[in-house]
Amino acid sequence: TTETTEKVELKTEEKTIEINGVQHYFRIKGSGEPMLILHGGPGLSHNYMLPYFDELAADYQLIFFDQRGGGKTDFPKDTSSINMDAFVEDVEAIRKHFNIEKMALLGHSWGSILALNYVAKYQNHVNQLVLVSPAPATTKFYEEMVSNMHKKRTEEETKELVQIMMSKAFDKRETEAFTKAMKIGDKVNLYDPSKIDELYELHQYTQETATKFWFTSNLMERHFFDYNVVDKIKEITVPTLIVIGDLDNVPFASSQLIADNLENARLEIIKSTGHYPFFEDNKAFTNVLTNYFNPEYE
Repeated sequence: TTETTEKVELKTEEKTIEINGVQHYFRIKGSGEPMLILHGGPGLSHNYMLPYFDELAADYQLIFFDQRGGGKTDFPKDTSSINMDAFVEDVEAIRKHFNIEKMALLGHSWGSILALNYVAKYQNHVNQLVLVSPAPATTKFYEEMVSNMHKKRTEEETKELVQIMMSKAFDKRETEAFTKAMKIGDKVNLYDPSKIDELYELHQYTQETATKFWFTSNLMERHFFDYNVVDKIKEITVPTLIVIGDLDNVPFASSQLIADNLENARLEIIKSTGHYPFFEDNKAFTNVLTNYFNPEYE
């Protein structure tokens, strides 16, 4: 027998929808049960996640969108509305807009923290929760992650990063300088740092999206000074899958702490991957998700 490896072109719909007074950009793929996807950041776009969930689109309608202040979504006129409560209420308004009674929710990195905050308030509207490489659960783990990243960088890389970030080009958020700095910063999050160019082909920063990312991430940074997501999640009963890479810079103890404080969580580890397991080993990642959603699949 010959296996067919040709990809069926998935129907993708793009639209802009006003959510809580901000024009949000959406891309919707596949058909079936709705699954809302929350990208990382804060301040990034969903682009870097887009191709890696196609196999799920056979059973789910995947709703990707850029969160407020990121990607092709507008930056809100009121900068004070870049805060956790606003992000949570945007997710709820999106659920209502699409008229979804119960949805699957998948978050990556910062998107996992947003997902947990949403579910803590609105768990009646979520039937499955997937946390991929969750951002640190507490300020202490956040500091450990930053330290782990710093240790993996060579002295030359750290010097180059500082030089770029002090340059006029970076200050103006020029695409080339900004992308270069982001790659140096992020490549320590991959098991194989040489794949950073491939990962960043999808980010496609422009001066505008780079500026939005910088503003949004800096405005949200205060959120990480004194926080502990565990305080909010102990009442959550939604079935939860946590998927992490064994070489993520986010301490393993952080994801374990999240799992331990959820009533119904399963923690899966994908070997030889870092912070982007869906990119670094898509086959293993897809298998973990498929087996979780369809236990008989195995």
